[in-house]
Amino acid sequence: MKTKEDVLETYIDYINSQLPDKPGDKILYKYKKKILDEMTLRANEVTSRGLGDSDVVDDLIISEYPDLEKEYKAYHKKETAAMNRKRNIIYNLVGSAIYLLTLVTVYLGVSFATHNWGMTWAIVVDGVLIWVVYLLSFGVRKFASMKKIFHIFARILLAGSVMIMGVAAFLLVIAITDIPRSWLILIITLIGMFVTDGAFCSLNKHRLAIFYWLLYIPVISVFLFVIIGAAGLMAWNVAWIIIPLSLIIDAVIILMAIAKNKVEKLEVDDEWNED
Repeated sequence: MKTKEDVLETYIDYINSQLPDKPGDKILYKYKKKILDEMTLRANEVTSRGLGDSDVVDDLIISEYPDLEKEYKAYHKKETAAMNRKRNIIYNLVGSAIYLLTLVTVYLGVSFATHNWGMTWAIVVDGVLIWVVYLLSFGVRKFASMKKIFHIFARILLAGSVMIMGVAAFLLVIAITDIPRSWLILIITLIGMFVTDGAFCSLNKHRLAIFYWLLYIPVISVFLFVIIGAAGLMAWNVAWIIIPLSLIIDAVIILMAIAKNKVEKLEVDDEWNED
């Protein structure tokens, strides 16, 4: 009858035959140990049920692991991804700490050198806002890579990022300039938010993407009306035409969508008739 050491040797030989050693490969070593522990535990379980022939037990256990190389590839991919995530988290934590420290240092240095504290505050405020946008980008990418039911969270974070960038631009302008009607930057940012959201839905082929555009286009036209009128680019009594034009654009989009659906329906009908 085989001893425990003989059984382990049998399993080790099988594992090594399937997965030859690679010096310095910690993931491979970890996987081999994992499989050996599983095989040993499984062998004890089978033996406890009354199967006493050790050779039969060994053959049974080994047969449950027919393709260790394939399983290891999947395991290696998963472990590598987990290690990369941990490494990226560490890098981002360290990088964020260095960035914020540098930001404060630059702010204090410029402020003491120029004594223009009424302007230099924008260095810290905008720097922090840009850092927040950077952090939000991780959430956008994460939710965007998931099922579409989770895309709403990506869209919310994306909209928040656009708004924060707009606020940062607005604060920078009012800190260092006296440009009149600088508040229009925030209106432009709102346009950017709607355009970005519509683009996200279209690129990800959301079923309601066209509906969102039909809703956003009139809203954007109102913002454009305010911007053009307030900036003096066109008289208010002329600029209003942008709003009804947006409704015409919506009508054109609807007609194009209907035409496209009819063409696709005809193509499907033709395929069925050919069959």
